[in-house]
Amino acid sequence: MRSVGEILRQEREKLGQDLAGLAEDLKVKLEYLRALEEDDYQAIPGGIPIIVGILSAYSQKLGLDSVKTSAIFRRDYTGTPGSVLPEELQSPKKPWTPTHTISAIIITLTVLAGFFYYSRSFFLSGPPVLKLTSPKENELVVGKEVVVKGKLRRGDVVSVNGEKIILAEDGSFETVVECHFGENLILIEAANPKGEQEQLARRFVCQEE
Repeated sequence: MRSVGEILRQEREKLGQDLAGLAEDLKVKLEYLRALEEDDYQAIPGGIPIIVGILSAYSQKLGLDSVKTSAIFRRDYTGTPGSVLPEELQSPKKPWTPTHTISAIIITLTVLAGFFYYSRSFFLSGPPVLKLTSPKENELVVGKEVVVKGKLRRGDVVSVNGEKIILAEDGSFETVVECHFGENLILIEAANPKGEQEQLARRFVCQEE
């Protein structure tokens, strides 16, 4: 049966991930991740709470079930002679102390902060992404008004034919624009706080009811 270290290392290699890059993303020391992959738990100070905290964050980063990997770790940690830990570390009855609690909280907060920073950087970096769902290109619209609907990612300003419109919390927007009978052209523009812009033009036809 594979150890935790083998599972982590094989999954990382399958994904083509660099150990140093993962350590930076998780805000965890590189030697701690290397120790996990080598089943060298003595190299990670703080005992079970710290090891489990790092293991859970690393497992989730690789797309593994952190509950299962933690269970395998505890099996090996408290296993019979021949487990991956030296005998003096295999006692399951070590008392939980306030130091353990504080250490676990610090690790958890560090991991969450790193994840939040990574997620924010990923979703907010780059130019705006603008998607228009209405009207469709060359759509035939009956009446003198057309509903303009769409969604914006990585941006905070949207305007239709030069008029700014309000964005919902999820980035969606909707407004009504007057049109004249025959072919019409609307221009949708988006921008983010960095000044990066995205433009989208849409043609449609309005006809009398």
